[in-house]
Amino acid sequence: MVYTLEESLLTSEEKEILVKAANLMDELIETLEVMQDEELIQDLKDAMREIKEGKTKPLSELIKELNLESEI
Repeated sequence: MVYTLEESLLTSEEKEILVKAANLMDELIETLEVMQDEELIQDLKDAMREIKEGKTKPLSELIKELNLESEI
């Protein structure tokens, strides 16, 4: 069977679902890649620990310290 430009095998809704599924697969692959990076995982764990220990500062304070108020 030959299809013309006006015809399609998929409806617009089906195409939209395929695009969403492809995006989800990309996100899953990226997550798996991150999970395999032991150094990055350790850095994330360290950062989360520092947050729980209160070793962070508000973004507004950091912006002032770096004199970036006029750029934001």
